[in-house]
Amino acid sequence: MATPDTAARAVIRHRLDASPALEFQLGITPMMDVPSHQVLQDDLRRLASPWERLSATESIVNAIPDEPGLYMFVWRPSIKLAMADRTEGSFHQVLYIGHAGGAGQLGNTLRNRYRDYRKHLRGNPESLWTREPPTNRDDLLTHYLALRPLEYWFATVEDRSAIKNLEDRLLHLYNPPLNIQGGPTLRGRLSTVPKPALRS
Repeated sequence: MATPDTAARAVIRHRLDASPALEFQLGITPMMDVPSHQVLQDDLRRLASPWERLSATESIVNAIPDEPGLYMFVWRPSIKLAMADRTEGSFHQVLYIGHAGGAGQLGNTLRNRYRDYRKHLRGNPESLWTREPPTNRDDLLTHYLALRPLEYWFATVEDRSAIKNLEDRLLHLYNPPLNIQGGPTLRGRLSTVPKPALRS
């Protein structure tokens, strides 16, 4: 199982290697659509419990509600910036968004879904440097859920018919890199001006 210690050792061991990269593509339109954010926030407040977060380890299964809802795997690197108001600004990246127990999924719950992810949490951080990033969903999850510190965020949703719509809107907003489907359509644009390889 990937632990903070094994992840730290892998970083030290591969410090001089080229750094692996995880590509994040945030759509500018969804991120700047303030009215949509407000409606989504209102819908989440109305339909979902407040979000909770736990360290994503194999042992937290029984702490997760046996209820339907939404979840995210969130990578939270340890750097924190001291802000002028004496709070700390932290950095996080949403890696994966999912749902449990939507319409027609009566036996599916957040706890049951998390059980399915435990095998992915056993990934070896060394593979970030020693293997090519995979392209299918299961291998992507095993490859990147070895990142630490990793958190599991979840919210219960009683109305099963609302779960899929909420998930789709979160996917469209965050476009997490480990979700193969559901994000915004992003169009690449070829530049006519060559970019320098290195900048000083």
